[in-house]
Amino acid sequence: MVELGTWEGFAHVALHCWNQSSKSIHYTSVDPLSEILSVMSVNLLHIAIRLIGDSDPTFRKACLVAAITLPSDSKCWLGLNQRTIFIYIIDKICSESGFLEALRVVEVAIQKNEDPFQRLRWLQLLNWEAEMIEEHGGDFPSVGFEKLSSLFNQHRDKAEVAFMNVKSKFCCEVAFEDVIDSYGMVLEKYKKTRKQYMNGMLSLHCK
Repeated sequence: MVELGTWEGFAHVALHCWNQSSKSIHYTSVDPLSEILSVMSVNLLHIAIRLIGDSDPTFRKACLVAAITLPSDSKCWLGLNQRTIFIYIIDKICSESGFLEALRVVEVAIQKNEDPFQRLRWLQLLNWEAEMIEEHGGDFPSVGFEKLSSLFNQHRDKAEVAFMNVKSKFCCEVAFEDVIDSYGMVLEKYKKTRKQYMNGMLSLHCK
């Protein structure tokens, strides 16, 4: 949950929001392989964003977008400042998100029997479906990703093209204003969940 209140967290929410609003447009291919590769590319882009966040200090800065509560606030100093950072974040994702690097993270996690998306579970607070087509499940089971990783390797060229297309569309189409409400909502849900957890732990401690 460390990245939720940072610009990396905002980037993940932005990708989620864009994907949800774009599903009906992007995932209507009659080719099942193309559809699966497109869906998986969104997941890989989440991983790529995480990798950038590990090295770019701007991604780890506190995101204050939740303080923008009214449309007019986006035109004040804070709003303009946050928008400027958002543009930087998207430009960085566009220029530095790598297909092979993200795929390698998933492959290494599978080898270690780990969940490569564990750090992103908080997106479930947005009723996240893990950016997956329904029939492939939404909880990233290791066996499922092992098969899909194999699929990517079998169709490496097509998979990389699908990833680049998804990345390009996201970076061109995502809008700052479309993410503000969802980001504020996930922060509030996290605070509520965290409070319930702490109260539960305190209750157990006092027994």
